[in-house]
Amino acid sequence: MTGCEFAKRIAAKPERLIQVTFPALASEPEVSRVFELGASALLPVVVMFSGIRSEAALAQQLSVLAGGARWSLTEEHPDGLVTDDVLVGISWQVTDALSSSIMGFAPFASMPVTRRAPYVCIAGWPGRHENPHWRRYEEGIVHFLDTNISALKLTPAKYKDLNKASIAATKRLLSEPNDDARFYRRAAFRLQPSVRELLRTFVKP
Repeated sequence: MTGCEFAKRIAAKPERLIQVTFPALASEPEVSRVFELGASALLPVVVMFSGIRSEAALAQQLSVLAGGARWSLTEEHPDGLVTDDVLVGISWQVTDALSSSIMGFAPFASMPVTRRAPYVCIAGWPGRHENPHWRRYEEGIVHFLDTNISALKLTPAKYKDLNKASIAATKRLLSEPNDDARFYRRAAFRLQPSVRELLRTFVKP
């Protein structure tokens, strides 16, 4: 359901990303090792939690990650979004001065259409600002847009075309519920209000 043309091309070949599946609750060191591997290989990372079946189970996994020094979880309040849902932002520390903003995917109705998937996943770029076509980056944080996409061999014109197509497709996918991609630039998961109490002890307000 993603509208991102770059993500589709990265995922098309297994050598273009690091993908690991955990069938049960994963420890924080296990998940961080996957991101460390991505950082050393200069590849984006996708971690799938195939055993998570509910938002409560996701909250348990997030609490485990929050116990690690390199993980930070925050409640996000995007401008213009009026909702009782809980938006959880996740970042993983790449270096002392740089963090990776993590994307979340899940099979929950509360998630935006473009972030729905058969299984709960987190994905991120654990490197630096290595996309030569992307100039409007933030100094202290990297997003998926910062991914090194040299393997795609895109000309500036082709990158521009794919970027326009990605924006248009995302708007189209989000148009029916009148949603907006900008609400999720820092939010990994959008969860029901009933989960808020489970998140209270480890998600910073």
